[in-house]
Amino acid sequence: MLRSTFSRSEKIALWALAVTAFALRIPLAFRPVHQLTLLPYGDDAYYLFSIARNLANGLGPTVDGHHLTNGFQPLFTFLYVPLFCLSANEQWLAVRLSFILAGLVAAASVWMTAFVLRSLVKPESTQNSMSIPIIGALLWTFSFQIFAQTTNGLETGLYSFLLLTVIALYSQFQTAGGSKSSRAIWLGVVLGVTVLTRIDAAILVTILFIAETIKRRKKQALTFTAVAFLISLPWWIYNAIYFGNLMPTSGQAENIWPIPPSENFRRAIQAVTDIFLLIFYAPDSLDLSFRIVLVVVCAAVLIIVIRDRRFRASIRNRVHFSYLLPFFLFGIVLVVYYTLFFRAPHFIARYLQPLRIVWLLAVATSLPTIYRILLDRWKKLVPTLAVIVLISVIAFDGSRYTKNYLKANDAEFYDIGKFASSHPNDKIGMLQSGIASFVSPNVINLDGKVNTDALHAHQQGRLASYLHNENFVYIADLKPFIEDIATTAHRNELFFDSVGMIGRIQIMKLHDASPRLRN
Repeated sequence: MLRSTFSRSEKIALWALAVTAFALRIPLAFRPVHQLTLLPYGDDAYYLFSIARNLANGLGPTVDGHHLTNGFQPLFTFLYVPLFCLSANEQWLAVRLSFILAGLVAAASVWMTAFVLRSLVKPESTQNSMSIPIIGALLWTFSFQIFAQTTNGLETGLYSFLLLTVIALYSQFQTAGGSKSSRAIWLGVVLGVTVLTRIDAAILVTILFIAETIKRRKKQALTFTAVAFLISLPWWIYNAIYFGNLMPTSGQAENIWPIPPSENFRRAIQAVTDIFLLIFYAPDSLDLSFRIVLVVVCAAVLIIVIRDRRFRASIRNRVHFSYLLPFFLFGIVLVVYYTLFFRAPHFIARYLQPLRIVWLLAVATSLPTIYRILLDRWKKLVPTLAVIVLISVIAFDGSRYTKNYLKANDAEFYDIGKFASSHPNDKIGMLQSGIASFVSPNVINLDGKVNTDALHAHQQGRLASYLHNENFVYIADLKPFIEDIATTAHRNELFFDSVGMIGRIQIMKLHDASPRLRN
């Protein structure tokens, strides 16, 4: 299905960029054990590692080895299982090997970005011009945003690769006029695998079905939708039978916390700003008002560029931009859904990865035209500025890579795991329990992401009874989070007192329970 012709020089460049993308991930695997729990991996990545470890040990999809969970994205978690099989009892070796897997996916994504852009660019416009596939591959390799989102230990890297593959297949499907049923079948296969990689890709399947139905290709639309559904069906059946809900517990758990809508809007604006800037960096501390101004300025510049007649004519003659429209709509739907109807502001940047991909492809296809227009006006200045910007971005991102990843050293969630391992007979509850429970099995999830009992306790307002009945001796987490849990328990006459801090993590020990709870 995927056939694209690259020149010899393009192939050399793509191999070089793919090797670079792979190589950037490998040094992270050689850090000391405690640093493996720091960025770019987060706490949620270690839920996947725990589940994969238990699958490798024949215990099923569980974090604690006892209770089934569906609070994870299935396909990428299953890809971790062979790493734990190969590592036997050396669980940290499996974590190190995961960076090799991330590097391979990143290298494949470099090539797939080039395939997509070759599919989007009209054949007659590829002569005597800058190589758009190489521009896209460069952006993919050196964008710190792309690096951070696709090397987080979660499914986003594989999800990105599969989304790129879907765009490439869909572009070729459009070029061929959807005439061959085999193309629809292949598109359905990749869509089904994409849904298993990240469940909200089911929205994309629906959008593509509607788009092709509108184009009067209902048979092909039904074909790829049916194939995608059949491939993802085992996961839906598992959710329905064991959990009675198609939404994973991780999604349900995010929605039980009273997070103000303003926080969702703030994080959404931050994510959209970063997507607009692509290879540049806006600090997290940047004031919201400045971010809004930045978005408005970027949008104004974009409008000015689009209004240029030469730009529009060049893009119309060179690029099949219409092929990207369903994917752009998918990104907008995600922005609306995760901002207005979902309570996980800290994950919005990751959830909007499809929009980031579409924007990168749009920028890559537009840059040669913009460069030529600017070059006509400022012949001597533009090439120099382009080189300065490229060197500055690589240098700045390189310093962030070193500071945030290679030199970071504050592993407090790992340390709380070591604390738990020194109290092996005491059950310890944490909201953010991924890293700590990977280190020590007596750490139990409290926010409900991977613990259905805790989720139901939250939903039914009986958290104190759950903590008491399950014999939790300690609760611990970031100070404001765990104090909320202690306050809830206190209102129900279950008393936890602070006994110390590990970094920002407060540890609280059970002091007393009311006779009502004890009985």
